[in-house]
Amino acid sequence: MRTHYLEVAERIGARLCRDALWSRGRCNWTADRSEGRATVHASLGPLLYDGTAGIALCLWRLAEVTGERIFRLTAEAALRHALSKLPVAGSGLYAGAPGILFAALQMGREIEETQALEAAALLPEMLDLIGGSAGAIIALLCLLRAGGNARLLETAVCHGDLLLRHATRAEEGWSWKTIRAVRNCTGISHGTAGIAWALLELWQVTHEEHFRAAALEAFRYERACFDPHRQAWPDFREEPTQYPTLWCHGAVGIGFTRLRAWQILQDGQCLAEARTALARTADPALAPANYSLCHGKLGNADFLIHASQILGEEAWLTPAEEVAEEAMDLFERRRLPWPCGLPNANETPDLMLGLAGIAYFYLRLSDPKRIPTVLLPPL
Repeated sequence: MRTHYLEVAERIGARLCRDALWSRGRCNWTADRSEGRATVHASLGPLLYDGTAGIALCLWRLAEVTGERIFRLTAEAALRHALSKLPVAGSGLYAGAPGILFAALQMGREIEETQALEAAALLPEMLDLIGGSAGAIIALLCLLRAGGNARLLETAVCHGDLLLRHATRAEEGWSWKTIRAVRNCTGISHGTAGIAWALLELWQVTHEEHFRAAALEAFRYERACFDPHRQAWPDFREEPTQYPTLWCHGAVGIGFTRLRAWQILQDGQCLAEARTALARTADPALAPANYSLCHGKLGNADFLIHASQILGEEAWLTPAEEVAEEAMDLFERRRLPWPCGLPNANETPDLMLGLAGIAYFYLRLSDPKRIPTVLLPPL
């Protein structure tokens, strides 16, 4: 274990515990949030992405490693807040009820079947990993693996069938209209890579060939969009088209899904695409400005840690550690605010945009074999 990384995670975790606002056995935090073009300060919601479920999961992992009672107590109170807000809109992993139950499952809670089925209700207008059916499939399969019954799998299959019905089937492959964009998005968060990953995991459990075929069609769409000159995938949300190197949109999230696809399929093309994504991610000239997991430097570095584990190539740890050390020098040792994932905002406490995600990254880097990534939950 690399103790100096653990110490960073502990210090940030202690700050989160200090800043928690308590009431009747639950706790929450306040943070800056974007509302249109304005920035407002408000209490957090319950979600895994930017709410109390994500902070709870971070603090729980810290408690498991350190044994610190305050981490465990605050994690449990944050989870109670998240669970008290069910039902919530959305059926996805990061911005939906299934993600809250996923966090609870990771924290050792038993999940009632009726609660899980209600959380994963089909919403035809929501399809992606973040808030829709792809995310519901991942959460349901995690619950199934933990001892759930066939009704969970049946619901996951229903979500898979919904994705197939709503696919845009074109000559260049299959894609999905999930958010407002110039074209159907590539990438893991709202795009074809995240949906393809969910369908591939569903195929591995059910052996229903149409799920595998749909996943391969989704990969084919992203290959048709790939720019060989830039060695990058496009982000179609706005014009002119950008080619980012991020988890949410771009090479990092796509690389995560291709490594998993290679694990499942032993497909050489998927492995080659993962290596293309790794080369971009390791290039410091392409690094984003903030340190969030969703679209920041630490999310990118987490992909490098993940690749070192999956490929058995420890060299990928070196650029990840360089990012970690640089950040410690710039912010932690100087006691300066961490640049988080919202522009024109202060530090935020949550998992995918803010301090909980930064703490989680350093905890993971301290012991990668023990602490799993939250950017591609293991199945």
